Amino acid sequence: MRQRGKGHRLRSNDLRPSGVAYESAGLQEGWLDRPQGKMRYLVAGQGKPLVLCHGFIGSAENFESWVPVLAPHRQLIIPDLPGCGLSDPLSGPHFSRALATEVRLLLDHLGVGRYEVGGLCLGAAVALEMLAAQPERVERVILHTPLLAPEMVTKPFRLQVEALTALRLFPAISAVGRWRLVANLYRRMIVEGAGPVDQRAAEVNFENQLRASPRAAQEWLGEGIHLQFTRLLDGWDGALSVLAATEDRLLDVGMLQRYCLARPRTDLDLIPAAGHGWSPEFMARQLEILERMVAQ
Repeated sequence: MRQRGKGHRLRSNDLRPSGVAYESAGLQEGWLDRPQGKMRYLVAGQGKPLVLCHGFIGSAENFESWVPVLAPHRQLIIPDLPGCGLSDPLSGPHFSRALATEVRLLLDHLGVGRYEVGGLCLGAAVALEMLAAQPERVERVILHTPLLAPEMVTKPFRLQVEALTALRLFPAISAVGRWRLVANLYRRMIVEGAGPVDQRAAEVNFENQLRASPRAAQEWLGEGIHLQFTRLLDGWDGALSVLAATEDRLLDVGMLQRYCLARPRTDLDLIPAAGHGWSPEFMARQLEILERMVAQ
């Protein structure tokens, strides 16, 4: 992978997440100057490029536990999607296709040709829009908790999103969500459930929530639950790997399982007794699965 073009800065990571050997993994932070502002990304590892797209109002830090496991097998490219983390928002709508375009421009800037792409939750939609735009460049797709079709979104979550993203409600909801107590209560009661959640993961999620653009969050989430990708995957004969938790409150896991079992060249790993929140046990199990995926 080569770096080129004016405005590119590559330096050691300023946001060193605790408890992770980023320096030993050779991770670096880069910045891409775009007409609409700067886009931040992290790079680490060696081998075949693997692009990782974080989930709703996340950042590259959501993958910090993945880096030591994946970097020995892949050259990781992990952007903060526009409007999230430290990347500036777009001037237009933050729909998945627009976010995918920005990631593809980053890959062009870095001189990446063919690659594998992974997406976490709503980041799966960005990964799949990258596939839709340039299928010849994508060797493999790895999806974590993907919402592949509107019918795979659970009805309670869909109703919540439609209410939260209503134009007159979202600014107020976003402001209230910046209170730590309220944010934690919502995540525990509505999204994650009552099980244990890794404290570092919880800290990263709240920091990301404070940094994200409310407009970007509203636009990405409101569109993301209505996207249809099964037809795209039906027409693509590449390899697909999917990871999900059996008790996820956002995803109809049974429908996802039936789809994956019917699609050729598709591997599905379901982690039992786990939900949308990342408990220490869930994180350990998903790292085992991810390492097996990339070591193949």
